[in-house]
Amino acid sequence: MSAAKKPRSRGKSILVLTGWLLLAAVAVAAVTYGPELVGLYRLSEQIDSIAKEDAQAAGPWPRNSDACMYCHGVAGNSRSQVYPRLAGQPEGYLRKQLKSFADGTRHDPTMTPMALSMSDKELESLVSHFGKLKPLPNETFKGDAAQVQRGAALVQANGCTACHGAQLEGKGEFPRLAGQGSDYLREQLIRFKSGVRRDPTGAMQAVTSQLAQQDIDDLAQYLASR
Repeated sequence: MSAAKKPRSRGKSILVLTGWLLLAAVAVAAVTYGPELVGLYRLSEQIDSIAKEDAQAAGPWPRNSDACMYCHGVAGNSRSQVYPRLAGQPEGYLRKQLKSFADGTRHDPTMTPMALSMSDKELESLVSHFGKLKPLPNETFKGDAAQVQRGAALVQANGCTACHGAQLEGKGEFPRLAGQGSDYLREQLIRFKSGVRRDPTGAMQAVTSQLAQQDIDDLAQYLASR
């Protein structure tokens, strides 16, 4: 005579029932939310891809360039007229200025300590980062028509395009002037005229020495409006 079959325990029955309920819930969720879940997965993949491309272009996080945003704006396009716009500046110019801040040739209470704290690798990373960014129009500046016209004549008379490019876009160690902040331009021209800031070639001292304050204001108006 065969042995009597043991009855299934209550705990095991509950476990099996729970498993089936979970499978059923998963199946219902897959049918109901399937498209949304797939969409979220694809979005996650896109975010990862964008993050990788961004890291390849601008370097891994954290970045020194993040600290620059407060003065120089998002992607190097400051919306303030006081601070320089770094987007699209020639790498030769950016490198020269950072090294000038570090060796004391040029002075600034913010830039000097920052430049001194950077390694050569960090400096080159910043140079490459801002040099690759697209310069945007200075939309927060509205120039005076008469001053802009006089400024254009001064640019032509002083041969500014010879060093700064046909469109004043900058080249080599000479900066982009087009679209710079009007207050920043005015301040730097005054500094060159007074000798506080010096240009190793002597060109800026020669040009600014002949400029009246009205000329400086007109030049700043024209260049900022470009």
